[in-house]
Amino acid sequence: MQNLIFQSDTTLILALLIGFTSLSILIVWLVIHPKNKHFIGQYEGIVAPFFSLPAVLFSLTAALLATSIWDNYSIATKAIKNESQGILNIISLANSIPIPKEIDLPGAAKEYTQSIIHDEWKTLSKSRSISAEADEKFTTLRATTFKAANMLPDKAESKALLSAFNLVNTSRETRLAYATIDVHPIRWYALLFLGVLVLITVAFTHSSKPKALILAMLISTLTIITPLCIISLTFSNPYQGLISISNAPYLQITK
Repeated sequence: MQNLIFQSDTTLILALLIGFTSLSILIVWLVIHPKNKHFIGQYEGIVAPFFSLPAVLFSLTAALLATSIWDNYSIATKAIKNESQGILNIISLANSIPIPKEIDLPGAAKEYTQSIIHDEWKTLSKSRSISAEADEKFTTLRATTFKAANMLPDKAESKALLSAFNLVNTSRETRLAYATIDVHPIRWYALLFLGVLVLITVAFTHSSKPKALILAMLISTLTIITPLCIISLTFSNPYQGLISISNAPYLQITK
């Protein structure tokens, strides 16, 4: 959402509600106003199916945009689950294999998890940036894991430990990468433009019957606003907005 003028999902939704409601009222007023009757009357006779094209394109564009946005959420959610699973695997292996007591691998893993919950989650949701504290704890976890793996006599145990850390490392990079991903604003503007076209076509289709026009515009406006508002709730990155990814998988580690 940083590419748009709106700073939050709430302001974007409010702007959509006010904008399309006002536009709908303006179109109705222009169509039923006596001074415009002659101009509007020139277009009577155009069949309604001809005007269904903008509605179809609006639906298709909304579906494609929503799919793209929710795919970002799906990947980020999977990365969080994989990272938490990797941390759990490290702790489980550290508690089951003979690692020297001076190497506190479970403690390093839990400290890193705590830094994600209490620090990095805030930086991701506010400034979409990496937490310096979490990055430091991750570096400590990496050094501790490599040190423990090098000291293990059993190559299979060492390989399992390094595999668990690689899962954490890959998942962390994916999680952080999707904090800076935004949908291109042109796709959003195209959807808004098609929504406006839908209202205009509905108005011309019902221009001769004011009561039918008012009802049709009301239904059309609500139909347009509903998917736009739903998409707006997830328009920012997966860690911001009213609908954001939870850090619940990490909370299970600290219990």
